[in-house]
Amino acid sequence: MSRRKPLFPGRRFSIARFIAFLVAVALIAGGVWAWLVYTRTSSKKLPAPWFGGYADVTSTPSYTFESDVGDVYKNVVLGFITAPSGCTPSWGGYYSMDDAASQLDMDSRIARTARSGRTVTISFGGQQGHELASQCSTAQDLQSAYDAVISRYHVSSIDFDIEESNLDGYSDAATRRAQAVAALQSKAEQSGASLTVGLTLPVGTDGLTDAGKQTVESFLDAGVNLGSLNVMAMDFNVPSTTTDQATLIKQALNAVHNQYRSMLYSRGKLFNDTQIWEMMGVTVLIGQNDTDGEYLTLDDAQQVNTFALQANLGRVSMWSLNRDQQCGENASVTSTQTACSGMKQTSGEFATILGSGFHGTPGTIVNMNTTWERNGSDYPTWDAATTYAKGSKVVWDNKIYEALQQNTGVQPDSTANGVDSPWRLIGPTS
Repeated sequence: MSRRKPLFPGRRFSIARFIAFLVAVALIAGGVWAWLVYTRTSSKKLPAPWFGGYADVTSTPSYTFESDVGDVYKNVVLGFITAPSGCTPSWGGYYSMDDAASQLDMDSRIARTARSGRTVTISFGGQQGHELASQCSTAQDLQSAYDAVISRYHVSSIDFDIEESNLDGYSDAATRRAQAVAALQSKAEQSGASLTVGLTLPVGTDGLTDAGKQTVESFLDAGVNLGSLNVMAMDFNVPSTTTDQATLIKQALNAVHNQYRSMLYSRGKLFNDTQIWEMMGVTVLIGQNDTDGEYLTLDDAQQVNTFALQANLGRVSMWSLNRDQQCGENASVTSTQTACSGMKQTSGEFATILGSGFHGTPGTIVNMNTTWERNGSDYPTWDAATTYAKGSKVVWDNKIYEALQQNTGVQPDSTANGVDSPWRLIGPTS
């Protein structure tokens, strides 16, 4: 019987070569794994999207925020710290922090909430009263007042709800506020801690007001690492029988996204389109709004949640947890109630719908000085005859765009912004 010719004449099996081969495979696999781990942890350092309902701690009847259980109550935003007279923090203008401890059991309730693994955010400002920045004469005094609150309640997340007379653009008070917050963040960083900051502002369907934009700019120019630009999308003065509120909220968010992108880009902060969504948030007013005939329904809440998840919105909040229940038979449903929504619902239903799918906490600091994208010198100029696959990047009008879906002949800057666009703007070419 003849012997079969070897497949590789002149080569014999070598244990040494085989071991070397296995080592090489292991090194390659290890290198690939290390690269995947590195890119997952280093390429995107933004907060995980989170939901947190506001609780009005001075309203009657009292709301037991410390007793909430379930995923949607993982985060709670407590309002509001104001300054009725002088540079002294108080809850709602009624209770000093000592009074709140004795009469509202505030220190103990916040501590119990934190011990249960939930995150407490303290909100300064609100619709009524004076914000501390208007009462403290220097940035240093203001920093001390903010710090007194942060230190007393041992929180690492704060929120600034700036509206009504406190929203006065690039004023001295706004400058003091921004400088004090930047100093607080720097102090926390030097001690090895962190301080997450949210800025909450009123909005219309056309976006932020001029005063609102200037307030954002004051934070950016002072060097604040702003965790979320959160907009109060409510009270549009449009009857809900004419336009449902979810539609108005989406319009407002898209408008603010454009404004925020412009503010960031003009300062060389080249976050891409998705990352800007991740640094934004929305607060809705559940049920009956302050205008007769305007309300946010459970269906509206579902639409807001869907949009937020699709756009990867960084934060969703609602006013308020106190109101997330059906009113009694004798309560008016044509005006805003402090303890019920004015809608037919089960208790906690708005929070459950709005918070579905959100698992993060406001605990990651956004480095506003980080640039994620390079310039567009290596990308081709958009061409109407070319078919672009999803993920393709082009340059058009000195801006970089990325295709969200395959398309041909769709000019990058000709479509509506948001999740339905076939293109997303990444940033300027330089």
